[in-house]
Amino acid sequence: MTVNKNIMSAVIGIFLIFLLCSCKDENITENSQFAGDEVYYDPSAPLISFTAKMRSEDNMPEFYLFDDNPEHLNPRFLADGGEPSSIAHFEKLGSGVYTVFSYHHRGDSCSFDSELFFDAAFSSQSEAEIELLAVGINNSWDWNKAWADYTGVPVIMPEFYRTFDCICEGNCLCRGGSDKCKSDCPAIIRGEERIPDTELYDGLNIKISLSDSPLFLSDLVNYISKNSLNKFRTGGYNEPMWLMMKFRINSGSAVFDTLAYRDKNAAVENFSELKKGAYDNEPQYKGIAQNAPIMTAEFGIKLDEVAQSGAIAVTVKNSRVPSGCTIKNGTFATNVNTWRERFPIAAESDLMRFEYIDAEKVNLYGRKQNVRSDVWRFDAFHTKLYTDGGFEERRRLEQFGAETGERFVPNGEIADIKHPSGNEESTDEFYSAIACNLGNFGVTNRYIIHLENSADSDRRFCFNIASTAGQVYRFCQIDSDGKEVYGDGGCYYMKKFDDNPAEDPSSNTNPKARLKAAEYSDKLSFLAKKNSSCTLEIEVTTLTGCNAPTYITMSAE
Repeated sequence: MTVNKNIMSAVIGIFLIFLLCSCKDENITENSQFAGDEVYYDPSAPLISFTAKMRSEDNMPEFYLFDDNPEHLNPRFLADGGEPSSIAHFEKLGSGVYTVFSYHHRGDSCSFDSELFFDAAFSSQSEAEIELLAVGINNSWDWNKAWADYTGVPVIMPEFYRTFDCICEGNCLCRGGSDKCKSDCPAIIRGEERIPDTELYDGLNIKISLSDSPLFLSDLVNYISKNSLNKFRTGGYNEPMWLMMKFRINSGSAVFDTLAYRDKNAAVENFSELKKGAYDNEPQYKGIAQNAPIMTAEFGIKLDEVAQSGAIAVTVKNSRVPSGCTIKNGTFATNVNTWRERFPIAAESDLMRFEYIDAEKVNLYGRKQNVRSDVWRFDAFHTKLYTDGGFEERRRLEQFGAETGERFVPNGEIADIKHPSGNEESTDEFYSAIACNLGNFGVTNRYIIHLENSADSDRRFCFNIASTAGQVYRFCQIDSDGKEVYGDGGCYYMKKFDDNPAEDPSSNTNPKARLKAAEYSDKLSFLAKKNSSCTLEIEVTTLTGCNAPTYITMSAE
């Protein structure tokens, strides 16, 4: 009953957010200030700089295991295949808290009508003790349900879209908002929620001893196998699987693998001989980060009688503008590699830095490169180069100053090649050829904003979240006495999102290609009372979407 009250409070709150805020929408693609050669810098503008959460509440080191490669599974990555292999392999994991985000499609790993299962396995070559702390898993495109189960917190979904199902006439396609659609259009879904089944996940918070024999997640948590939650649906290349999990290694050294198999007995039998899940050459990644997937930016904003209404200018620092760049229109980017943005508006400091050990990498270097590494580094500071390809690809890479042929370096440092700096534009050609496709999936960006209004009248502060991605967020406002005066009602909200884009009418493929999903935004509004101060805490987590870049604009009125 308590949950239902929280949900009702949250639903009321979300409508208040939209009713109370009338701040002007910002055009996130317009950055006229970057037309010149000089970087504009205002030391009074708040700096958007994120720091990582390094240790747990009980002072253990934290880590993030990310597994999205290959995104679409293929026969190379079956634990019961011709050459049995795990999908991702992490070894020598010492004491600490580990958060896991794993996402895959069944791809062409086996025929579409075959049974295929996803799993994770724990093992150890020495004595080790672990505890499972949280689990959420889903195989039906419902990432919000996996998140609710993992966190134990309801997810409220006030409005989202499936424009593929649009029945409106003409060229509406529900793109740009529900006001352009018929009230009964099935493309508009309102008022849904995901209630967590966290208490049904058995096997949690129990100390487990490991040996070299694998312990499978589906055995440790009977609820998963009992309800076939780890069984890929049949019928298609894109059938998905989400796993969100947290575990603690109390002592010893452990090994963690993610697996796909048709026959579990065969996967168990093959376990000691499994190949260690090599990195597959595609723009999705896997690896370990030396921190929890929680990045925090803390800064202050002052409002007064003369402060201009509208967007609040902010400063970011990244590889292109290491000394700082102030963005006059206030729109900065997160969840995106610095080089993907045309202009230097990416915060960059929010991005995870992943490392993945792969013995096959040493064979990719040019013949004259004597120093070789078996570690892939997926971050804003390393290239995504796997090979230098044929003649045309070599010419393309050489124009950016990349070594090719006998001197080729896979995954080398971007600092060693020609790259955009200052206000120079980053082109699609540079990004697609050189830079890693980083999205920060599963990562929570926390904003702690110390808001001060010294005016003799009330002001309003707005925080706008815009993207094409599937995201959830939470928020609260705490007054100077430490009392919460406004909040999310104990729930997550899903940002407006199109989770099934319409077909492209001009496409000649069968089935037709989909249109790019429309960008939607949610705008939070907070009342800043006159001559007062407060603290705002906002969390935004990206869970899905082909394009993750997120554009945050803060404004005042």
